[in-house]
Parts: sequence; structure tokens; C-alpha cells
Amino acid sequence: MQLQNSAQIDPEEGNKLSFPEVFPVSHPVEALRAGIPFQQLKQHLLSGRSLLAGDTYGTTMAFYSWLKKDNAARRPIHDFHSARRNKEKLSQLTQFLLIPVADGHVLLKGAPENQWLKSFYPAQQTFLMRFTDFLGLNGAWQWFQKGILFPGLKRRIHPFYGVYFPTRTEHLVLFDHWLSRQTPFENAVDMGTGCGVLTQYLLMHGCRKVTATDINPNALYSVKKDIEQQTPQMNVVLKHGSLFEPLDEENQQLFVFNPPWIPATTTNSLDLATHYDEGFFTSFFDQAATRMKSGSLLVLFFSNFAEVAGLTQRHPFVEELGLQRFELVEKLEQPLHQPPSARKDWLSAIRQKEKNELWVLKKK
Repeated sequence: MQLQNSAQIDPEEGNKLSFPEVFPVSHPVEALRAGIPFQQLKQHLLSGRSLLAGDTYGTTMAFYSWLKKDNAARRPIHDFHSARRNKEKLSQLTQFLLIPVADGHVLLKGAPENQWLKSFYPAQQTFLMRFTDFLGLNGAWQWFQKGILFPGLKRRIHPFYGVYFPTRTEHLVLFDHWLSRQTPFENAVDMGTGCGVLTQYLLMHGCRKVTATDINPNALYSVKKDIEQQTPQMNVVLKHGSLFEPLDEENQQLFVFNPPWIPATTTNSLDLATHYDEGFFTSFFDQAATRMKSGSLLVLFFSNFAEVAGLTQRHPFVEELGLQRFELVEKLEQPLHQPPSARKDWLSAIRQKEKNELWVLKKK
């Protein structure tokens, strides 16, 4: 399904959404053109001065690819921590690499078209944008246009810009299997809904009403647009806020939550879906113990990635069960369907041992 009519953003909704930062054309820059040695251009970026791509899109992409290879050579990746350092340094370096945009088009020969450039910035005819932000925008546009068909679902999900969607699906298979063995729920909460994939599984298995929450307005917009494409439209209530904060005191039967799986500090909005700070799960379970009714179910997803990667030996769900506020109803595990990699890098080695988990807890 192509969402041909979804490129335009309602102005009122657009004011609530998050888009890439843009800069005025008067922003001081120097030109990036073919023939200038890449090492010279890199030194320009290292000095904190901006480079404006003024040649072809291919020239800019070639320079960006060279920066990635140069960064990888200087900062080899051999584990999780070195991968983060490599990513952070590349991000610091490329934040000054800009491209020109006018009337919704990148002013570089060979640049791909992206309808969001016009709909995201209707009041700005000309501006500058980070090249890396455009790469992210372009990748997100492709996913939004073609959609993603997750295992067991009968329709594609079209994640909007800046919205998390799972790239691994083993936990979704577990959820689909678990729901198939349950009596359909009257109501459920999909907490931190992201692209809304868990909401879609709940609806497919007969849940009459789903309350989908997220702290990211882009996620709620994404779910709204997907629901509007369905016939008949389902009973989904969207609420903005963190964890249990936006929920009313209702007698919910089921709460589902796919929390971040990796203990690490981050400020990137998308990384917040996969990385958690110290105290995150303490806060979550304290709220759950206070707000959930006795007998209601909490379905949680997790992975042993952090344990296999040597980041922690603690499991937040096991620690919570020790407090006797919830009882364990069921735990399901699914190894990753990861074929052996000839590259033998650190990540492929972890994937061979990684398992996705589904935990069903009942509030006492």
C-alpha cells in the first residue's frame, strides 16, 4: 500500500512533531567541491567550521563514505563500547557537513527526491540541512512509503519519521503465539507504542480497545495515520506521555511494554527506545505496582544482549520478582534466527548467543 496522500502534514499537528534541525542560508560555510583533497576537507570539519556541499550528491556521498572509513581505521570496533565511541566521533565530525535545500529539493545534482522536505518546512523555501539528517530522512521516507510487513500481520505498518520500529522480529513471533492462546482481551495498553506494531497484534487477536501511549509525538502521529488507513477503523486511543503518566484510572486487563534492552546513557530520541539509564526499571516497576489493578497482566519483552555483550549481569525483571509485587505467569524464549557470519565481528558473535524473551507477570 502506497500512502500517496500522506506527504502533507496538517499545520496544527506539524507544530507538535519533531523534524531535523535546519539552518538559514546566511549560515557561514565554505564549499565542498570535487577535486579538493578529502583530508583537507576533514581538517576543515575538525576545526568546527561548516562545509556546504556545492557539487554533486555523489561527491558529497563519496566524502561521507571516506569519513566513515577513516574514522573506522582510527577507531576500530571490537565491542559495544568501541562501537559507541566510533559512532559518537563520526556524529561530531559530520554535524558541520551541510547541504542546500530550496522549494523542497536538495540543490545537488543526482540527489534523491523526498516529499517530506516541503511538508516538514512549509514556511521555509530555502535552508541548509545536515547531510546526515537528510540520509536519515531519506531512509525513513523509504520505509514509510513501502511499509514493513511483520510476521503474522496481514497489513503493512508505515513508520513515520523519527519513530522506532523493530528490526528484529523474534519477540513479535513470541507475542503472536502467546496471544493466539489467550481469550481476546476487552482492553489493553500498548505502552511506548513506537510504530504501533504491538497494537496491531492486539487488534488482530480480537482486543476490543487499545490505549497506545508514547512520549514521542511522532510515534502517536504514525500510529494514527496507520489506523486511519484501516477498514474498518479500530478502537485505538492515543495518549502522549511517559510510562503510566498519561493513563486514567481504568480497569485495564493487559499492559504490554517493549522496553529498552541495553543499559547505556543516551540523548538521541531513537536510541531512547533501545537504551536505558540507571533507575529506569526501578521507576517503571514502582509505577506499575501502584497503578495496576490486582490480577491484571503485564507482558514484557527483553533480550540477553547486554549479558552476552558483558554490559551487565543484572536482569531487571528477575530483580523485580524478588520484591514479591508480581508473580511470574509465563516466560518464553526465542533464539535469534541469525545465520553464521563470515565476517566474525563482535556483533555477529553476540547474535549467535542472543535470545529474545517474553515475560508475563501478574499483579498481586
